[in-house]
Amino acid sequence: MPTPIRLLVQPGQEPQMVHFQLAFSAAALDEAHAWAPARLETGDGHEFDLGMVAAPAPTTWREQRILDLADHAYDQAAPARARLTWGEFSAEAEVTPTAARAASAAAATPTVTLTLRPDDQEPLRVRAEVAVHGLAADHRLRLDAGAEQVHWLTGVLGTQQTGAWTVEYPKPGIYWVAVDWLDHDGFWLGNLTAQALTIADPVTAPEMAILEPLLAAAPLTALPEVAQTSVPWQPYRYARSAWNWARTYAAPGSSRVVRSLAAGTYLAITAEAWVHDALWYRSAGQDWVPASAVTIMTPSSLAGVELGSATTPPPPPPPPSGRRGVVTASVLNVRARPGVFADNPVIDRLLAGAEVNILEQATVSAAVWYRIGERRWVHSGWVRLLPAAAEPASAVSAVASAAQLPVGWVVSTSIYVRSGPGTNYAQVGEVTHNQRVNILESASVGGATWYRIGEQQWVYGQWVGVARGRTRPAAIRSNEYWVAVSLRDQTAVAYEGDRPVYAALVATGLPGTPTVQGIFRTWLRRPGGRMAGGRPGAGYYYLEEVVWTAFFYSGYALHSAYWHDAFGRPRSHGCVNLSMYDSWWLYNWSAAGGARSPAVVVTAA
Repeated sequence: MPTPIRLLVQPGQEPQMVHFQLAFSAAALDEAHAWAPARLETGDGHEFDLGMVAAPAPTTWREQRILDLADHAYDQAAPARARLTWGEFSAEAEVTPTAARAASAAAATPTVTLTLRPDDQEPLRVRAEVAVHGLAADHRLRLDAGAEQVHWLTGVLGTQQTGAWTVEYPKPGIYWVAVDWLDHDGFWLGNLTAQALTIADPVTAPEMAILEPLLAAAPLTALPEVAQTSVPWQPYRYARSAWNWARTYAAPGSSRVVRSLAAGTYLAITAEAWVHDALWYRSAGQDWVPASAVTIMTPSSLAGVELGSATTPPPPPPPPSGRRGVVTASVLNVRARPGVFADNPVIDRLLAGAEVNILEQATVSAAVWYRIGERRWVHSGWVRLLPAAAEPASAVSAVASAAQLPVGWVVSTSIYVRSGPGTNYAQVGEVTHNQRVNILESASVGGATWYRIGEQQWVYGQWVGVARGRTRPAAIRSNEYWVAVSLRDQTAVAYEGDRPVYAALVATGLPGTPTVQGIFRTWLRRPGGRMAGGRPGAGYYYLEEVVWTAFFYSGYALHSAYWHDAFGRPRSHGCVNLSMYDSWWLYNWSAAGGARSPAVVVTAA
């Protein structure tokens, strides 16, 4: 197979000074993205250890196909033979320091026409058509449509050709569609054309009707403009429709319908009001929905772990010391006070599996009721009490306060802890969902990985997401901030240069909507905003006020996810989902522009 690298030599700014560069072939990028150490031998007895060098992914090849390596001054003008070793590959180049660069014979540049035809019925689909004239037999054209969608035309099929491809984008955003001219081995000769393509949000925001006057008999008691939560990383309360096509209205108590909420719609609550003894919520879209038509979401309390001494946001508070329970009914009604009475209607509904804090209890008509929030009561018969946080379900040792890599989290509901690596060892305890564990040792038993998390305490590795250390890529400077995302482990580690400072569980793209791989630069930070995509019945999502967002490629971003607690497993439409706290931590740790605007390195390993 042809080598995927070339060593380029450019004249330096001073006599006998040369500048070395590494060129990557695009043709080899269909294989696993390589990440390997590199070393440069200048041919006059000097060597450069270049550290870990990552090949660009198909998404980033156009911007990262050339990597600057080093400058070197030769003591004499005699030719030298420089050699670059990158993993198992090597490339050589003749260096004549004082000689002018010889101009290589230029091939005739082909002409290209690129036409992009959006699909009126499918807003995420585009037809890309390419017509080329004058393509040499030993040259190729590479159509990069963005989001790792690459197509080829080769000159062996004729000097004049046409190609047409249907390109589907997993997310809205701005993509560059480019046609590049390459040689036989896939190395870049030039760009022939490029166009910016905007994939619009296929879900338009509802047009809000002018708020009509409230019904005359509807007394309105408005609560604060924004229903704040008690922690800064969760500035909103969130809700989802309790059934398909629940309606929203122009005002609380109004009969004027604004929109219907399809499955996959999540609302941010910005205010609330009581009308005719019924609670109403105002969404970020400025319309109102009855509290009885939505279910209040409980975002994950998952929090990562700080690894260094950098100036960072405060840690999350410890879990509440009071009682907690989990809903066992398919749907559990929430009422403003204990008891079932005509003047005490249902104001909310909780689904099976929802966890609640039990703040107090009261007995009404011989039934025990639990208060789970301000003016929020549920019947105790459908709530199963959980073990108190201070009373672990097992004798598992406490997590060390000073964490270091590798570190892991339980991604299943629970895992048995055994006295040794393997199911034949005695069960000595249990660890539960999202619990952090230190990874002290690993062992392979029957092809399965086991982790030691304490003295004679081992867990099955398949149900643990592990954050591991990674060497800084050569493309990232030693003073830069960066975040390494592992698709295999479903974890992210934040670095300041070579020093890891934070680790967290993530949820990346599902197989049909994968997260792009490569080395990217944060291009937009946003403290909050709406995200939407798909269409009802086909991957639809409408998410209000997704907070702590850092876009790193087109519509792909690191951001909070309040609508699920499935971190440690692929879950998203391509973005990197984090818990509310973890996304807030990263957002406040980083900054816009400069060395603190973090690079994002996404790899399969």
